[in-house]
Amino acid sequence: MEKIKTINNNVTAEITEKKSKFIANLFYVETIEEAEKYIKEIKKKYHDAKHNVFAYAIETGDRRNCSKI
Repeated sequence: MEKIKTINNNVTAEITEKKSKFIANLFYVETIEEAEKYIKEIKKKYHDAKHNVFAYAIETGDRRNCSKI
C-alpha cells in the first residue's frame, strides 16, 4: 500500500502580502461530514472574506473522496 502524508495537528497560519491577508487552516478529518463541518465553521468565522477556498481528501478503503472549490 502506498504511504501518504497526513496532518498531525490542526493549525492556522497567516501572512499579509500587499495589504491582503491570507489565512490557512489545516484540519485532520476522517469523514466528509467532518470536513464539511470545519468548512462551515471557517466560512462563519471569516464571513467577511472575499474568497473562501477549501479542499479535502479522505481515504476510504480502496478509494479516495476529494473535493475542492
